Amino acid sequence: MENNSMLMRILMFIGFLFVAGIILNLVLGIAGSLIAFVFRFGIPLLIAIVLVRWLTGASTKRNNRRYY
Repeated sequence: MENNSMLMRILMFIGFLFVAGIILNLVLGIAGSLIAFVFRFGIPLLIAIVLVRWLTGASTKRNNRRYY
């Protein structure tokens, strides 16, 4: 194993923290964007689907149409 000086170890640790901070910033930024996308488009779409199914009465019990 190498014997690094104390200054070199401190600089390597600071560099590691810097790189880890950049990676965390990117990963959490992407995750936050995906969560915002789900809340912006997914929930209104889900509400619209539930309302349409509720208003049209689409269910497996009452929707037994046969087309033949």
